[in-house]
Amino acid sequence: MDKSALEAAVAHLDLDEDARDAIASLDDGDLMQIDQAILSALDRSWKKAGFIASGVMIAAPDAYEDLPEEVYVLRIRALAQAGRIEGKGDPQVLKTYEIRLSDNQQVH
Repeated sequence: MDKSALEAAVAHLDLDEDARDAIASLDDGDLMQIDQAILSALDRSWKKAGFIASGVMIAAPDAYEDLPEEVYVLRIRALAQAGRIEGKGDPQVLKTYEIRLSDNQQVH
């Protein structure tokens, strides 16, 4: 998922101007940094996707403080679709959706 796909995915959400500006300011390097933070929070054990999204969002650099949690959720879904992480359950229900590193990802 690139930046334009991310913007399209959040277009329907009721976001404040700061959140929309924060999303608009992201570049590919930022998306890679967010993805790496998600991957670094995982290992081969199953973890709740909502817990990972919230933890990564809280630990994110100040430059990302206005990003809504939905950005992190969408990045988790993109990583799962790309096969970089495995998921079980319904990815639309973060409280029950679980994720872990896929076999082809290194544990950090």
